[in-house]
Parts: sequence; C-alpha cells; structure tokens
Amino acid sequence: MSNFIRLLRLCRPHYKAMLLGVFLTVLTVLSNVGLLAISGWFLASMAAAGIASTQMNYFTPAGIIRFLAIVRTASRYGERLVTHNATFLLLSEIRVNVFATLSQLNNQQLAMNRSADLFNRMQNDVDALDKFYLNVLLPMLVALVCVPIVVWIIAGFNPAVALICLCGILLVGVGLPLLLNKKLSRSAAQQIKRSAQLREILSDTLSGQRELAIYQATEHQLAKCNEVQKSYNALLDKRHQALADSDGLSLIVVQLAMLASVVILVPLVQLEQLPNVHLAMLSLFVLASFETVLSLPSAFIQLPVALSAAGRIFALHDMLPQAVDMPLDTPLCATPSVINPTTQGVGLTVQNVSYQYANDPLTNALHSRPQAISEHYALQNLSFSVQANENIALVGASGSGKSTLVNLLSGLWPEQQGDISFNRQVNEPNTNDISVMAKTLSFEQRSSLIGILAQQHHIFDGTIADNLHYASPEASKTQMIQACEQAQLGQWLQTLPNGLDTRLGSAGRRLSQGQSRRLAIAQMLLRQPAILVLDEPTEGLDNQSKQAVMEAVMHAMRYSTVLCITHDPALLKSMDKVVWLEDGQVKGQASHQALLTEHQAYVELITRV
Repeated sequence: MSNFIRLLRLCRPHYKAMLLGVFLTVLTVLSNVGLLAISGWFLASMAAAGIASTQMNYFTPAGIIRFLAIVRTASRYGERLVTHNATFLLLSEIRVNVFATLSQLNNQQLAMNRSADLFNRMQNDVDALDKFYLNVLLPMLVALVCVPIVVWIIAGFNPAVALICLCGILLVGVGLPLLLNKKLSRSAAQQIKRSAQLREILSDTLSGQRELAIYQATEHQLAKCNEVQKSYNALLDKRHQALADSDGLSLIVVQLAMLASVVILVPLVQLEQLPNVHLAMLSLFVLASFETVLSLPSAFIQLPVALSAAGRIFALHDMLPQAVDMPLDTPLCATPSVINPTTQGVGLTVQNVSYQYANDPLTNALHSRPQAISEHYALQNLSFSVQANENIALVGASGSGKSTLVNLLSGLWPEQQGDISFNRQVNEPNTNDISVMAKTLSFEQRSSLIGILAQQHHIFDGTIADNLHYASPEASKTQMIQACEQAQLGQWLQTLPNGLDTRLGSAGRRLSQGQSRRLAIAQMLLRQPAILVLDEPTEGLDNQSKQAVMEAVMHAMRYSTVLCITHDPALLKSMDKVVWLEDGQVKGQASHQALLTEHQAYVELITRV
C-alpha cells in the first residue's frame, strides 16, 4: 500500500491532466450507457407504435441518440488524447526520478547492484509503470464515479433490478479482481524478478562471449538462459490465463445479471405494472452498466506487477543518505557570482580520517562468510589542512590512498572514521568564519563546492557546446570560446566549420585522447568551483601544450583551492605545498624543494613514477 501511495505522489505534478482524463472517460462511459439504453427504448417504442397503429414523436429521441453518439465520439477522442498524454507525462516523471536517484548514489551503493539489474530498473521496471495511470488508476476512479450514477438511475425505474445490477457490478468489479489479485500478487513479484534475472544473464552472456568460447562453456551458459526464460514464460502464461479467466467469468456474470433482470421485469410487464418498452430499455441498461467495471479485473491483475516494479524503484531511492541540508543561501554554499572571490574562499580540513575496505558493507556482502577484520587501512588517521585559495599537491605510490581520499571528499565513498570539513574564511568585520562538516551537506551542495577533473571522463554524444553546458548551463558563447582557448583548444576550434556546434559522436569518438582531456579541462574552467581536485591533469597531453594548459588552469583557478594529484616535477614546483602519502598516512608535508632536499625516497618516487 505504501508503494501505491508513493506512486500517487509522483502523479501530483500532473494531476490536472489526469483529472481531465477521468472526466472525459466518465463522460464517454455514461454516454455509451445512455446511448444503448435510449436506443433500446426508442426501437421498442417504434415497434409498439407500429403494432398499435399510433403516432409518436420520434424527433426528440432520435436527436438525443444522435447527440449522445456525438458526445461519445468526441469524448472518446479527447479521452485517448488526454489520458495518453498524462501517461507519457507520468512516465517522464518516473524516468527522471529514477535517473536522479541513480546519480546521487555513491560508489558503494552502486556497486551493491549489478549494472544489468540497474539497467533493468531503469527500463523494464519503469516500462511496467507506464500503464499505472491508464490501466490501473483510471479504471478505479471511473468506476467510483460511474457506478453510483448508473445504479441510482436504474433504481428510479425498479429497485430490484438496481439491486441485481449492483450485485453483479460488485462481483465483477470487486470480488473477481480481489480474487485475481490475491492469486497473482506473489507471481507478480516473481515475474519482475525473473525478468531482471533474464536481462542479467543475457548481459553476462553477451559480454563474456570470448571467455565462454575459450572455456567451451557456451552451451552450458545458453542452457542457463533457457531455464530462466522458461521460468519467466511460465509466469507470463499464468498471468495471461488469469486474464482469459477473468474475461470469461465477467461475461458470464453480465449475461446472468441481464437474464435475472428480464426474469424480474417480464411479470411486471404482463401485470401492466411496467410499460412494455421499459423491458428492452432496462435490459440493455443493465447490460451497458457493466462497462463501468469491465476493465477492473485487468487493472487488479496489472496492479501487483506495477507495485512490484515500483518497490524495486523506490528501494533505490531509500538507499539515498539522509543528509542534513544547509540553507542554500549560506555563504558556504553560495555560488561564485554571489561571493567575492578575492576576500572569500573555501578551505579544507581532514582530521583523523581512516578508511578500511575490509570493514565496508560491500566487501562483507561479497563473501558468504563473515571475514576477519583486516589490519590494513587504505587511510589511517590521516590529518592535514588546506587553506583557502592554496595549491596543494598529493603525491604517493599506487595504493597510498590518494584515490580513496578523493572519493571521500566527493562523497562517492561514505565516511567511516574521522571528520572532513569545509570552511569559508570571510574577511569582514563582525563576521565569523563558517565551518561545515562534509557529511552534513547534500550531494548537490557538495558538488557545487568541489569540482573533480578525473583521469577518466565521459564525453556525451552532442556538440561541443552541449558538453560545455553540462559544466555551466548559463555559459555564453564567448565564455565557452575563452575556456577552450585557455585549454589550448582555440586553434583546433577555429578549423571546425561548425565551431561549437560540431558534434563529437558517441563517447567523443571524433576526439583524440588529448583533445578529450582538454575539453574536460575547459569544462572545469567554466565551472569555477571553490575547491578543484585535479587527478593527473596533464595525462595524455604532449610536453609542448602541458605547460601552457596548466598555466591557464592555475591562472583561471587563482581564486579556488586546488588539490592536485600528480608526480609531474614541473607541476610540483608550482604548488604551495606537497602532501606525501604512504600506506594511507602522511609521511611528509612541505614544499616540493624541501622534500627533495630532505628525503631521498621522495626523489626516487617522483623519478620512478
């Protein structure tokens, strides 16, 4: 039930379109019921008038019939247009919500789910919800509105017939759906699970074709695929059989209700307690009244599938950390255009931070038995501070903890022990400096403070301007060109016939590695983050452009705090301080020249690397 309520909350932004769809559907159903009932009365009246050789006014009922036919046609067209549009709006709302949730999960939470399963939730589970409004919610709302109206009108002619009609409607619209829902609720969850398993095993099969061929295990893998496929097909057959059974049972109930109405009405006509023309009208009225609930069995069959898919989607959202958001207008979270960069900057303090992968829930989940606590720490009691607008280099051999530290700063890995805090120094009278713990910031606020230029970056299938706008949506054409020139892309950009509108292809396949790296640098130059983390920024650049690019970066980021992971001696010379890491601990903090003079191991490190 909670998943149903959460789905209704997702419908809230588009409730007007959905309510309009309900109104048009109700109008269509009532017009169809009235059209069939009045047509029955009209034909019976014309026959009775012909037998009695009397005259009757056929213009008025004929006009009413034509009016109802026009209303039914127009409302049916409007209902299809509005309800399908509302369905697409809801589907887009769900897709954006799922993608936004995935984008906020950290590395640990993402790694706890297989990529094929995440893709299944983004596509198959969302697709299972595209019929929630049209085939589940809409029939329920229409039945709640139409059934009382129809029963009330029939009761005005004959209460006994109205009672029979109501009992039949309750049996078709409530009893049968509840029975089917109970029968299929467990298989619906299994169907979603089998669908996810099938996608996962097919994905593994496709990605591991070479290994399967080498070890001659292709037939065994295909047999596993067939086994999962048969299980999934069996669940689908069970659902389709339930749909067929519901249609057959509903038809039987409708015919029995109509027959019972005729049995009640015929004696009343013979006793002349009821006009004979009302026999045809009420019989057809009862028959048409079931249109208000005929789609409910199908709705209740699809409801468990939709709720199971919704549960898998909402499970991702429930994994998000409950951060205590700082007000967006606080000086710490203010944008660079709001603050004065020459007097305000953001510093960083890392105090007694430890991180141990062996104690991580992900590591424990990968083993069937509890693992003994390892004594090895990726980071152990790590402490250092970075002043605002200071340039710091992180140096260390592979496995010294540099990447772990960056993941903790960005929030991609959750903090275990120790504290990481950001502080803004405000050089104004009667104003205290602001310090905020990193764990209390939301993902968006932390991303607005920190910009990371990683070794691996993605270029989207779009134009150069599109990719630059991802970093700064408000950037003008002049600003984008300036950023490209600072990243040493200016001459290349001038040779392109379409300039910034040049498409880069999937994953930037039209760019060389160096050009892709420079474009990532241009994106970071546009962002102007308060804290910039550079992970081997000159990787993939030739010696000629390396120095020019870094000079442009350091000049553009002169009002930012820079944390640079590098072993390039030329870059190390330009840093204010070097933090030397070894085995997750700080082995030394000093200028590059001082470490060269005092530590031979440091000389060997930067020379070897």
